[in-house]
Amino acid sequence: MLKKFLCVCTFIIIGLSVYANDTSGTILPTGGVVFEKQDGIKMKVEALYIRPYQIEVNYLFENTTGKDITAQMFFPLPEMPAVEEYLGDESHDYKFKLWVNGKQKQYQTHWTVTQNDKDITKEVSILFYRPEEVITDQQLAKRIQTLQEETRQKLQDKKIIEWSWTLDRDKGEIQNWKIPDDTNWKKQISYSWQQTFPAHKTVSVRHTYTPTAIYNNVGFPFSECINRESEPYKSFAYIPKNENTYSTDHLQARNYLEYILTTANNWQGPIESFNLIVQSPFKSVGCFDGEAFYGEEYYAVNRQDYTPEWDLSAEFLVNGVLSFNRTQKNIPVLYRIDGPANLRDKPNGKVTAQLADKTYVWVWPNEKKGKWYPVRQNDLSGYTHRQNLVKVF
Repeated sequence: MLKKFLCVCTFIIIGLSVYANDTSGTILPTGGVVFEKQDGIKMKVEALYIRPYQIEVNYLFENTTGKDITAQMFFPLPEMPAVEEYLGDESHDYKFKLWVNGKQKQYQTHWTVTQNDKDITKEVSILFYRPEEVITDQQLAKRIQTLQEETRQKLQDKKIIEWSWTLDRDKGEIQNWKIPDDTNWKKQISYSWQQTFPAHKTVSVRHTYTPTAIYNNVGFPFSECINRESEPYKSFAYIPKNENTYSTDHLQARNYLEYILTTANNWQGPIESFNLIVQSPFKSVGCFDGEAFYGEEYYAVNRQDYTPEWDLSAEFLVNGVLSFNRTQKNIPVLYRIDGPANLRDKPNGKVTAQLADKTYVWVWPNEKKGKWYPVRQNDLSGYTHRQNLVKVF
């Protein structure tokens, strides 16, 4: 069964990374989190960069009021399975890092585990060694076995665990400790920090993440908006048979992730400038604005006054083993147009389009040719002169 949550997968193992936009909220005495609408703070710019082994988000917030506002900021992850049947031995580590106004900032990690929507965090926290950890059913059984008999009995009495027949991948059908068949455990993780927004000033916030590697060997997409039998998908993923280097007729979908955009609606008004770029080693597919997208090496989006109504999914199509440089230094950077500016097919070349003043483009500074920079804005790509560009982050 396909499970759309974070796990490391080989052959029949399938997984999902999930992330979200910043929001504000309150920590409850029970440890849960309530997300609240924060008036007076506007998200002026969001720059979201997604690739298989790195996610980077930059925000520019503005306090539109005449007084300082202090809020508890949250980066929430949607619920994920706390226990998976197949996971390998890798523990999850998002390697979440946070900067505010260019300075690295500390944060707190909050997590809960629920069983059929009932909070059991207090009872089972001893079974998880790290907040981000998702464990296998075999790991769960071993950890339960290490508990004192009295503790195991309490968990059994509350029907949180049971001693029953289960399928062991090495030994076959055995009796072991497990989660009751009619229940499931889900984990919720949030990162939080307190943030002060000075009156009539802007604050920049940056996150970076290293998603756990996700693999599967099935040749179809996971995104719900994509029909693998549709002509657009078939045409996009089809490999010409005269390509001797390819062993299959279609590219395979691997490294699937989701990103929650709709939490941005907790801020004042729409996102003034939303900018997304998905970088793939080969091709990418996914869902944006509720519709399927098909991207080559880069899929770029620039939207003004944007109110997200749907969340984003992205997956990376590959041929064979996914090969991608995890330490790539030449990454796209967000710039603003000081113009209007001409877009040319090459440095000093033919004008192909015009970029409007104060709009945003993705730029590759390390690929500049003299004073000409390669840029991309939505479906437009080409070169523009350095004098037309102002770096945003």
